[in-house]
Amino acid sequence: MIENHLSGMKARNGTLIFVCSTCKEPPNFTFGAQANGELVYLMICPKCGLVLAEWGSLEARHRELSEFGQKLRTHR
Repeated sequence: MIENHLSGMKARNGTLIFVCSTCKEPPNFTFGAQANGELVYLMICPKCGLVLAEWGSLEARHRELSEFGQKLRTHR
């Protein structure tokens, strides 16, 4: 899911930042609850309102974003 809605671009200082692939706006990180009451961590586009990604734990979020960032860096 993350590859469908998230892309990256270089900031002025040269670092990679994640942006919504639809409107190029940097995402917001928040959390929500599933139907069974479990907490999920969300990445949402503040402009489009799209849920760009969701994770069951902060560790899973960090791992997936790190892997995605590495893919973006190697393709540039």
